[in-house]
Amino acid sequence: MRHDLTLMCRVYGVTLAGYYAWHSRERSQRDRRNEALAEQIRTVHLESHGTYGSPRVHQALRNKGHCVGKHRIARLMRAHGIKARVATIRYTNPSLKRYYGSIPNQQLDLELKTPDQVWVGDITYLKMGGIYRYLAVVMDKYSRRVVGWSYGPRKDVKLTLEALNRAVAAAGRALAWCSTPIGASSMLQVFSRSVSPS
Repeated sequence: MRHDLTLMCRVYGVTLAGYYAWHSRERSQRDRRNEALAEQIRTVHLESHGTYGSPRVHQALRNKGHCVGKHRIARLMRAHGIKARVATIRYTNPSLKRYYGSIPNQQLDLELKTPDQVWVGDITYLKMGGIYRYLAVVMDKYSRRVVGWSYGPRKDVKLTLEALNRAVAAAGRALAWCSTPIGASSMLQVFSRSVSPS
């Protein structure tokens, strides 16, 4: 659909000469560099399955040899609508909500600089041949790498503890922070006993 240019220029408060000058002008070198950088950002973002925000995109680009500022990365990501996926916590158990609400989540504000500072965990179910099985996973929050997992017929402390024990065995030590979604109070008691020095 064609619009009357005179009317459009009047609406936007520009002259026809100004519009034609803008339309025929070559893009600046900075604009072209920004567009090329935006493509690199999209590539890194897709490689992370949409989980990287501007700090991690910046680090990934620096690791690839690009010399670029973190504020420029953040600005370009905002301009192109590139965002990290954010997990939403849904509470289905009122007592669990009260339990988590009573404890400040200090690891959320912790600035991570290396792997093995904070682990997070989750449990999901898989339906295989009409039978449900549960999968507990422990992931390093910085690298997003799975460091421990466990698979079994029941969603219980034993399942979670087995995933944590595998993570500890792989890392050779336990961490100060490990956030898991189920059986928190009893699991933490069992886990703290199991990793306490004898």
